[in-house]
Amino acid sequence: MSSPIIVETDIGRDPDDFFALCYLFSAGADIKAIVISPGDEDQVAVAKFLLAEVGRPDIPVGIAKPDRGDRSSSGGMHYRILDRYGYPRRSRPDGYGPDILESAFKADPHANLFVIGPLMNVRRYIERGGTVENSTMQGGFIGYDVHDIPCERLEKFEGKTEVVTFNLCEDKKGAALYLSPAVKRRAFIGKNLCHTIVYDQEIHKMVTAVPAQNRADELLREGMEIYFEERDVKMFHDPAAAVAHLHPEVFTWVNGDVYYDKGSYGTKLNLAGDRIAVDVNREQLWQHIAHGT
Repeated sequence: MSSPIIVETDIGRDPDDFFALCYLFSAGADIKAIVISPGDEDQVAVAKFLLAEVGRPDIPVGIAKPDRGDRSSSGGMHYRILDRYGYPRRSRPDGYGPDILESAFKADPHANLFVIGPLMNVRRYIERGGTVENSTMQGGFIGYDVHDIPCERLEKFEGKTEVVTFNLCEDKKGAALYLSPAVKRRAFIGKNLCHTIVYDQEIHKMVTAVPAQNRADELLREGMEIYFEERDVKMFHDPAAAVAHLHPEVFTWVNGDVYYDKGSYGTKLNLAGDRIAVDVNREQLWQHIAHGT
């Protein structure tokens, strides 16, 4: 099993954060803390629901912005699954996210950071002098012409070397600190790859043909069925990053430096740089999702 994991997420917005956490819990990941950006009470409600259902209500949930009042970030699939099981749509966090990060990393300095949201909490943690040994992030981009490795390509990214990528762009100060020496080792699963990983009805049939192993498995499948009531496909950005964190061997990697330029991010090759995913064995990825391994 991998090292303990601390999660930065914007759960309650795009449903794939929820599915990524379902997969991690199904695979037995040792999650120590969850911090949410910005951290509206309906986002916290989604996290608390998931933790209660998988039997881990002890995991602390922190937020980046305690002063947002009655604002909401969630809805859709999240509200429907909360309503189905009689959970409230709003819930209070366990504390301020940077405080929770500081406590979690103090308790286990070797814990891994898993980022599937803007870096609002991580920014404040690093500003306090905090460091991270190892991290995986869903974010970034590497152009097809930057490397010579065969990979699945999308027309919309042909000829591009930088693009807007949400989790980095939404908090650029946090991104700059994340890309600094405060984080020792980083792996990025960026747009070039994530946009090719699509969960559709055929994938759902394959996944549901495998008996669910636990409650987290059940919630991933049930959440997708609720999602399919209104849509036909779901890009699986964050679950793909979760598989990459637990099973890097399923992915094809290059080494490089992620950089910022005029509102967008790209990657330059550097043998001493971070790991950047350029492709994945899709059959193995979906098998890990289906079996919760």
